[in-house]
Amino acid sequence: MGIWTGNPGIEAPNTSGDDTDLNADEKSDQLWKIFDSHVREPEIARYLLDSMQFIKPANKARVIERIEAALPHAAHDDGVKRALINLLSAQFEHDASVTAAAECHLPGNAMVLASLRKAANSSDQAIAHQAVLQYSRLGEVQDSLARLGTARSNGTISTNEYVREISFHLPLIADPVQQQQLLEVMEDAGLSGQELAELLATTTQLPYALSGLAPSSLHTIHRILAANPPTFAGDLLDIDVLALARYNRWAGASSAITHALSGEPVPSLLAAMVMLPDADPRALVAVAASPMAEPVMQVLTERGLASDALQRLDRFASATGDTAVASGIVADIRAKLTKRSLTPAP
Repeated sequence: MGIWTGNPGIEAPNTSGDDTDLNADEKSDQLWKIFDSHVREPEIARYLLDSMQFIKPANKARVIERIEAALPHAAHDDGVKRALINLLSAQFEHDASVTAAAECHLPGNAMVLASLRKAANSSDQAIAHQAVLQYSRLGEVQDSLARLGTARSNGTISTNEYVREISFHLPLIADPVQQQQLLEVMEDAGLSGQELAELLATTTQLPYALSGLAPSSLHTIHRILAANPPTFAGDLLDIDVLALARYNRWAGASSAITHALSGEPVPSLLAAMVMLPDADPRALVAVAASPMAEPVMQVLTERGLASDALQRLDRFASATGDTAVASGIVADIRAKLTKRSLTPAP
């Protein structure tokens, strides 16, 4: 029985024995043979390379050698080249018990990083572009920042990509001064305020962010977020799930920073945000549909604001063109708030 790739359009080579008896290296060898036979079929080639990311062979050197030999192949389109770089990056082993810097020096990882550095200097734009980004997500912070700066200068990556990558490195930088300098670079990079705020909101909610960012950096990020709140569509009944998610990221990041700086509870901060006089009622809908719904509703009830919150929801009922989706969401929130208001305090 041949190793099955999961794609009925790909014929696997014949092998002896049951596939379940193959170890990771043997499976990798078999899939690479199939890949070699489909190098001129980009869709199949990419599929095979993506499949190989889930196999962790012990002989990383052999995988790396194969990838390095395949990258200059004239038959590969850009998508296949990027998939090869992704497969190379997938050979990096993560270990949560050590620091990111120490992780780079684990057996085999140094080979992966060296190969990515080599690929990042390729004259092929697709190879260099993907290698720079993958190295940024694996390499040591200061080395990654230097390489990102070079790649931005020579046009290998765009300004938007540069800003996005350094934002994820930001909390890993020990020096508060360098953090502030990079934040200034991000502000001056030409992104819109909304784009920058959304990016920093995502960064702030990374597991290590609040403990890694200096107070001065938190103040700067909070200022940027406060100046660029997310907006909703003009039509009140337009309840866009993506817009609700953006609001939740922004509100969650803003309240988490304030909590880190002042100690004020996050549910209280969120409750205050959604009840601001000029707040869009969809802000209340967004938070009420988030994991923070219960504690925020508790705060609204304890502060006697449940009635005011219900009045905000009434704006949906009075809007022209009432929809079943909006009505259903509002009815669910109304029921929860009403139940809490009617339940006697313990």
